[in-house]
Order: sequence, then C-alpha cells, then structure tokens
Amino acid sequence: MLVVIFLRALRAVPFLAASIVFAMGAQAQAVEFKTITIKVGYGPGGGYDQTSRLIARHFGRFLPGNPDIVVQNVPGGGSLKLTKMVLGSEPADGSVIASVSEAMSYAPVLDPQNANFDPLALQWIGSLVNEPAYCLTAKSSGVDTMDKFLRSDFLIGATGKSSVTYIFAALVKNGLKAKFKIVTGFEGTADIELAMQRGEIAGMCGVSSYNISGNRDTLNLIGTFGSGTVAGKEKLIRFSDKIEDTKVREAAALIETTLQFHHPLVVPPGTPKETVEALRKGYMEMVRDPVFLADVGKLSEMTVNATSGEDISRLVSKQLKVDPNVFETARNLVK
Repeated sequence: MLVVIFLRALRAVPFLAASIVFAMGAQAQAVEFKTITIKVGYGPGGGYDQTSRLIARHFGRFLPGNPDIVVQNVPGGGSLKLTKMVLGSEPADGSVIASVSEAMSYAPVLDPQNANFDPLALQWIGSLVNEPAYCLTAKSSGVDTMDKFLRSDFLIGATGKSSVTYIFAALVKNGLKAKFKIVTGFEGTADIELAMQRGEIAGMCGVSSYNISGNRDTLNLIGTFGSGTVAGKEKLIRFSDKIEDTKVREAAALIETTLQFHHPLVVPPGTPKETVEALRKGYMEMVRDPVFLADVGKLSEMTVNATSGEDISRLVSKQLKVDPNVFETARNLVK
C-alpha cells in the first residue's frame, strides 16, 4: 500500500512542477503598466527633454498594457534634484521613470556634500547614446580654435555643479589651465543655447550631437571627450589627449566613462524586479525598432547606440571600485 501511495505521489510531481512553472509565468506576465510619467531633470527644449519626449512617443508600444506616457520637467542642479526625488519620494511601481544625467553615477564621489546617495540604489533602465561629448562655442563669440578656447577670457554656461555641462567644462578649465569662467544656474541646454545666441556667454561643454543638430552653421566645435564616432566626422582634438600629467589623465578617463551611457533612464530603488525587467526589455526592443529610429532621424544627427540597464549597472559598479586616489584627483579636477 505504501508503495502504491509513493508511486502515485511520484507521478504527481510533474503536474505539480508544471503548475508551479505556470503560476510563475502567470505572475511574470502580470506586470501591466497604466499611465507612466517620464520626469526630466532639466528644463524644456534641451537634449534630455527632447529625447525623453521622443521616447514617450514610442516606449508604450513595447510595454505590457501599452501605457500612455507623459513628460514632466523637474529642473534643478543638473538633475540632482530629480535624482534625490527618485531615491526618496517617487513611487516604486513603474509609474514614474526619471531622465537624469549620467553624471549622477559618480556625483556622490565628486560632490559628496550635495550628492549624498548610493548610485547603485538607482535601477538603471537603459540609455540611448554612447558617443563623444563636445565643447562648443557660438560663431559670433570669435572663440573658434582650441588655442583661443584655452587662452581667452570668456564665459561658459552650465546647469548645476553635478551636471555634465559643469563637470566637463571644469575638467578643461582645471586640467588644461583654461582661462574661461563657468556660469551655473541654467535649467538646461536650451537655456544655455539662448544665452549663447544673445551673446551673454560664449559656449558650453559636455553636450552630445543632439545639441548640434539643426544649428551647425552657427557653432564652432572645439574638441571632444570620450571615444567613438564624432558627429559629422570633423577631425577634432580630444581634450584628455592634451593633458600631460598621467594622474590627471587617469582621472579624466574616469570622468569620461559616463559617456558610455548618455541620456539614461532610472526608476526608484524598491521597484519590483519583474517591473524593472519589463521596462529594460521594452527599452531595448524600442531602440531597435525601425519606426523609433526613423523618428530619431527626423529630429537629430544623433546615432542611437544603446546601453542596457544591466550593462549600466555593471559600469557604475566598476566606476565605484576605482582607486580612491583617482577619485581624489577627479574631485579636485571638477571643482
């Protein structure tokens, strides 16, 4: 009798296992999005705002529930304000996604007094761009060569001190002993561009090809940060190649690593794993979609070269393991 009971129980195991697998699959499929808000850490009109609105038009097609997606601007501190909101007060249910600066990945290391958070607590969804960034000036400024850029006295615009527009300008100013001054407080690159047009400042740094599209004839591209294809294939000097001090060049290389995930999206810590996975999967499907890519082509010269959320997390983790002496040099470099 015991043998019969045991055999019956054994035969039931496959059915039990199948039931468990089915239940797990049903749970995985249970993620369904309704309305999603993409909050942008910058003002309207700039690169982060425009790419977020581009994503909002397409992302819902690749998510369970095909949600409507709206965009809201939350400028402040080069997206530091929004990053702190994501880490503290935003709902961790997938209903809010944040478009923040890639510089938030090492902001706590470079500016620990203002950015007192763990960048690995952010759930990275993906990023659109892996390309060099630029320093550029308005043609009307007369600052049209590398020598003039490093030796002339003029103003560079930036958002907050934790933003790429400030960090890369400071890298040039301190690493190459440039004479220009950095003016902060702009809500985004669109505001900086307006100030350039009005002649209030000469240029800006740390911007992608997105900021160049449509007004190339009014801009001087001075030099680049990071590796990769340069928009328009101009032969430009890489700023870090001009730095002679080995220690400073190593710190500059660390700062440039964030250009591998330009324009990233994040969600709050505590967001369920299945929700994060659905967002990451949908994001990577979107960036390969011909309709999405055609829409990108209508708006800018930007080449989509996406980095997955998993890869961003690995890059951030690797950044944080760098020799503390390199971090110290980098801190001094971007003061």
